[in-house]
Amino acid sequence: MREPHGERSRRLSRRRTDDASDRTGDRAQLSLTVVEAAIATLLVLAVAAGFALVPPTPASESDSLERQATDAASLVASVPAGATGTLLGSACASSGDFDTRAARLHEVASAGLPNGAFVSLRTDVGSVGRPPPETARVGSATATVPRCTAMVEVWYP
Repeated sequence: MREPHGERSRRLSRRRTDDASDRTGDRAQLSLTVVEAAIATLLVLAVAAGFALVPPTPASESDSLERQATDAASLVASVPAGATGTLLGSACASSGDFDTRAARLHEVASAGLPNGAFVSLRTDVGSVGRPPPETARVGSATATVPRCTAMVEVWYP
């Protein structure tokens, strides 16, 4: 069967018009550059959120003990004596001087330590505080002043 000549051209013309309206009215198309920029932005935000939201690794217990011992040694080395010099330097003059100042040295070394922590301080002329048992967790540091070096140990049973 053969269509009349005008009928076929009208039908083709109507199809073209319908196709053109589909392309422009029903579909929206984003630019590829906009899509790439959006994906890159999301990637950068995801990486930044990963760094911001991950909690920092807590310091290990041995690092904490070493830091506490270093702080205690710094305190012991910096406390002034009555007249000149430091308390540790005055205590190291003789064993009698150490015994006189032992309680104050122990008090200074223990200042700022958490509850349950013990401190031991040893010099060439004497020691103060209970020495740590072998099973204790221990952090140690050295306090040095002129003519005296002290070993400070912070420990937990």
